[in-house]
Amino acid sequence: MAVMTFELTHGLKVGEQTHFEVGLKELTSGDYIDAQIAAEKVIVQDGTAVAYTSDVLYGLELLVRQVEYIGAVQGPVSVKELRKLHQEDFKLLQQKATELDQLIAKELENRGRP
Repeated sequence: MAVMTFELTHGLKVGEQTHFEVGLKELTSGDYIDAQIAAEKVIVQDGTAVAYTSDVLYGLELLVRQVEYIGAVQGPVSVKELRKLHQEDFKLLQQKATELDQLIAKELENRGRP
Protein backbone atom coordinates (compact mmCIF):
# COMPACT_ATOMS: atom_id res chain seq x y z
CA MET A 1 0.00 0.00 0.00
CA ALA A 2 1.42 3.34 -1.07
CA VAL A 3 1.96 6.16 1.39
CA MET A 4 2.19 9.81 0.30
CA THR A 5 4.34 11.99 2.56
CA PHE A 6 4.54 15.76 2.91
CA GLU A 7 5.31 18.43 5.50
CA LEU A 8 2.85 20.62 7.38
CA THR A 9 3.70 24.30 7.63
CA HIS A 10 2.64 24.86 11.25
CA GLY A 11 2.54 21.27 12.51
CA LEU A 12 0.50 19.34 15.03
CA LYS A 13 1.50 20.13 18.61
CA VAL A 14 1.21 17.25 21.05
CA GLY A 15 2.52 18.06 24.50
CA GLU A 16 5.80 19.91 24.07
CA GLN A 17 6.54 18.44 20.63
CA THR A 18 5.34 19.69 17.25
CA HIS A 19 5.02 17.14 14.44
CA PHE A 20 5.35 18.11 10.78
CA GLU A 21 5.72 15.03 8.57
CA VAL A 22 2.43 13.49 7.40
CA GLY A 23 1.92 10.11 5.80
CA LEU A 24 -1.36 9.50 3.96
CA LYS A 25 -2.40 6.01 2.92
CA GLU A 26 -4.79 4.51 0.44
CA LEU A 27 -8.17 3.84 2.02
CA THR A 28 -9.26 0.24 2.43
CA SER A 29 -12.75 -1.24 2.12
CA GLY A 30 -12.80 -1.42 5.91
CA ASP A 31 -11.99 2.29 6.15
CA TYR A 32 -14.98 3.15 3.94
CA ILE A 33 -17.29 0.89 5.96
CA ASP A 34 -16.05 2.21 9.32
CA ALA A 35 -16.36 5.84 8.16
CA GLN A 36 -19.91 5.21 6.93
CA ILE A 37 -20.90 3.67 10.26
CA ALA A 38 -19.26 6.48 12.25
CA ALA A 39 -21.04 9.15 10.17
CA GLU A 40 -24.46 7.55 10.51
CA LYS A 41 -26.87 9.06 13.00
CA VAL A 42 -30.31 7.95 14.09
CA ILE A 43 -32.95 10.57 14.79
CA VAL A 44 -36.61 10.29 15.69
CA GLN A 45 -38.84 12.05 13.20
CA ASP A 46 -42.62 11.97 13.61
CA GLY A 47 -42.26 9.09 16.07
CA THR A 48 -40.17 6.99 13.67
CA ALA A 49 -36.46 6.28 13.98
CA VAL A 50 -34.65 7.40 10.82
CA ALA A 51 -30.98 6.80 10.01
CA TYR A 52 -29.06 9.33 7.95
CA THR A 53 -25.43 9.94 7.06
CA SER A 54 -23.84 13.37 7.31
CA ASP A 55 -21.71 13.99 4.20
CA VAL A 56 -19.47 16.37 6.14
CA LEU A 57 -18.90 13.89 8.96
CA TYR A 58 -18.36 11.06 6.46
CA GLY A 59 -15.65 13.11 4.71
CA LEU A 60 -13.92 13.85 8.01
CA GLU A 61 -14.15 10.21 9.06
CA LEU A 62 -12.50 9.18 5.78
CA LEU A 63 -9.77 11.78 6.25
CA VAL A 64 -8.85 10.67 9.77
CA ARG A 65 -8.60 7.08 8.53
CA GLN A 66 -6.40 8.11 5.60
CA VAL A 67 -3.79 9.62 7.93
CA GLU A 68 -1.14 6.94 8.50
CA TYR A 69 0.83 9.24 10.82
CA ILE A 70 1.64 12.82 11.70
CA GLY A 71 5.17 12.70 13.05
CA ALA A 72 5.17 10.26 15.97
CA VAL A 73 1.35 10.32 16.17
CA GLN A 74 0.10 7.12 14.56
CA GLY A 75 -3.15 7.13 12.63
CA PRO A 76 -5.92 6.97 12.41
CA VAL A 77 -6.02 10.34 14.13
CA SER A 78 -9.18 11.72 15.67
CA VAL A 79 -11.36 14.59 14.52
CA LYS A 80 -10.34 16.25 17.81
CA GLU A 81 -6.69 16.11 16.68
CA LEU A 82 -7.60 17.54 13.26
CA ARG A 83 -9.23 20.48 15.04
CA LYS A 84 -5.81 21.36 16.52
CA LEU A 85 -4.32 21.96 13.07
CA HIS A 86 -3.82 25.46 11.74
CA GLN A 87 -6.32 26.16 8.95
CA GLU A 88 -3.50 26.22 6.35
CA ASP A 89 -2.34 22.77 7.47
CA PHE A 90 -5.90 21.44 7.50
CA LYS A 91 -6.44 22.69 3.94
CA LEU A 92 -3.11 21.16 2.88
CA LEU A 93 -4.08 17.84 4.44
CA GLN A 94 -7.37 17.85 2.54
CA GLN A 95 -5.62 18.84 -0.70
CA LYS A 96 -3.02 16.07 -0.40
CA ALA A 97 -5.70 13.49 0.43
CA THR A 98 -7.56 14.53 -2.74
CA GLU A 99 -4.33 14.30 -4.76
CA LEU A 100 -3.70 10.79 -3.45
CA ASP A 101 -7.26 9.72 -4.25
CA GLN A 102 -6.91 11.11 -7.78
CA LEU A 103 -3.57 9.34 -8.33
CA ILE A 104 -5.07 6.04 -7.21
CA ALA A 105 -8.11 6.54 -9.46
CA LYS A 106 -5.82 7.33 -12.41
CA GLU A 107 -3.75 4.19 -11.76
CA LEU A 108 -6.90 2.08 -11.65
CA GLU A 109 -8.12 3.70 -14.86
CA ASN A 110 -4.80 2.95 -16.60
CA ARG A 111 -4.56 -0.62 -15.31
CA GLY A 112 -4.65 -3.09 -18.14
CA ARG A 113 -4.00 -0.51 -20.85
CA PRO A 114 -0.92 -1.06 -23.04
